[in-house]
Amino acid sequence: MTMTMKKVAKTTKYKFNINRSVGVSSTYIFSIGDIKKSVKTALKNNGVKNSDEIIKRHEAEIIELQERINKTDTKFENYKKETNKLIADLKDELRINKQTALQIGREMAKGFYDQSQKIRSKKKSTKDRQILLCLSADGDLYLESDKTKCYPMSKEKMREKLIKVLCSAKGYIKTTELAVMVGTTNQSIRNSKLEINRKAKDRINISDLVIGRDGNGYRLNPKYKIKIL
Repeated sequence: MTMTMKKVAKTTKYKFNINRSVGVSSTYIFSIGDIKKSVKTALKNNGVKNSDEIIKRHEAEIIELQERINKTDTKFENYKKETNKLIADLKDELRINKQTALQIGREMAKGFYDQSQKIRSKKKSTKDRQILLCLSADGDLYLESDKTKCYPMSKEKMREKLIKVLCSAKGYIKTTELAVMVGTTNQSIRNSKLEINRKAKDRINISDLVIGRDGNGYRLNPKYKIKIL
């Protein structure tokens, strides 16, 4: 009796939201290094010795502060409330008076607030520089500020889908993964990138709408924000 073995292909499922427009996040993330640096600076500025050892012994409390800081709204009073909780945990070991404790908490909170404002300013500046585009339900890609500058994609369904998939991504998507998500080949993705950029330049007067990087794949140029209608 002859038995026939069938090779089972492994499939990968990709989830993406083609209705999400590309934008700039408003979340301000402080790393554990940022937190430790702020605590150390505030302690040293107020005459506390052995700040490195204190921070090392209270690693758990520092991590908890990081979690609270990253969840709170970016206001000075909110940061101050969270830093005061840390100082309360360290007060017995620090052996400082109430006024010094308040000053240390205030300095840490100011450091977090100032950094969050720098991040906000940088992200706002990036957002302000973005060129806004719209992709209509019937496949027209056009400038939000000038609808006459339009690239009709209704007869280019694969390229239209490619744009929608890239809109859902936060960064680069590998070429092989992108091909599976769009339902085409790696070479077609490469060709589509060139053709999309050519037509976007000719009809909308924008350059390099889709960008690629060796080893990383493709993404939408962060200079542009596309709103899916």
